Amino acid sequence: MVDLTEIEGYRVVPLRMTPDAKHCHSIYMREHFIRLMDPNKPKGRTLFLLNVPPYVTEASLQTFFKSKGKVESVLFAEKPGRDETEHWYEGLDVPFSNVEAPFKFKVAYVVFEKSTSIGRALVIESIDLFNSSGECLIKTGMELWHDNYVNKYILDAEKTQRQIDAYMAKYDKRERAALAAAKTSEADPDGWVTVGKDGRNAGFEQKESVVGRIERKMEKDKKTKELKNFYTFQIRESKMQNIVELRKKYEEDKQKIELLKKSRRFRPF
Repeated sequence: MVDLTEIEGYRVVPLRMTPDAKHCHSIYMREHFIRLMDPNKPKGRTLFLLNVPPYVTEASLQTFFKSKGKVESVLFAEKPGRDETEHWYEGLDVPFSNVEAPFKFKVAYVVFEKSTSIGRALVIESIDLFNSSGECLIKTGMELWHDNYVNKYILDAEKTQRQIDAYMAKYDKRERAALAAAKTSEADPDGWVTVGKDGRNAGFEQKESVVGRIERKMEKDKKTKELKNFYTFQIRESKMQNIVELRKKYEEDKQKIELLKKSRRFRPF
């Protein structure tokens, strides 16, 4: 009989690959609940599992937990979080994306159809990933590597054509959207306009208002960046320049006084 262990609200259960397994990996599980609602992980019907090994699949967990109640879905994520599940599956269903499911430790969400299934799942003594005859439900080791290698190559011509058609349909849709955005776009504050294939040489809008705005912006930036009397050498040069200007003004004033004296005429009578 396996001890029912609990750590900080998590039930700790062994993950058994064979009926006679003694040294097993531990899985931590509890009912899933968060403040923000997630339609893919409904409150009261979702079981949260931590420390799930890389080789565990959605199908194997669904096969085991269906004995506790009808399973609606099994979702993986690299870590807990509202959007982490989407990041895990991003690109996996896109043809020719070369994206594979990450082979790493993860978390799992088991969504049941009824809330009563959660209570039955939380009292299990172990997660047994083998069938009634003792055969493991998942592939590991060399068998897993061989299947991953074989699955990289598509031998069905009809399936290949369907994936090509789906990829090209998405590509054409993106191109049409980009072209429509280019035709309706206006110049941004710096004068640049997003253009499509029909207007690669018209990337800058040469309007007088735009050019004037850019010149004013450049002048403002230049004044902002210029630092006066900030460094020691700037202060020293500023003082020297001030002395030179004072001396120059003094000499000019002396010359004016001399001219005034010479222009005077002494007339005592």
